[in-house]
Amino acid sequence: MRFAFALLLLVATLGFVGAQEKPKNSEEVLRQRLLLKERFNKGWDVQLENANNRTWIASRCKGEARKRYSALHPLKRRNFTKECIARAGR
Repeated sequence: MRFAFALLLLVATLGFVGAQEKPKNSEEVLRQRLLLKERFNKGWDVQLENANNRTWIASRCKGEARKRYSALHPLKRRNFTKECIARAGR
């Protein structure tokens, strides 16, 4: 019984050792990393492109001003929007 168990264990470990792949060359590894980076960072790249867009910044600042100040304070809202756009432009 011990012999059968030892033989089964030996066969299982040899199976795992044989399943390992040989190391890939560096160009293939680099290509796979770039593909993964492109796949997972698409959303971030789009946001970075939009961040440089002046109209996107202005609309974001206007939205923040609407949240902070009610329609009864248009001067405060306008000043906040101008300051926010100036801060984003720095």
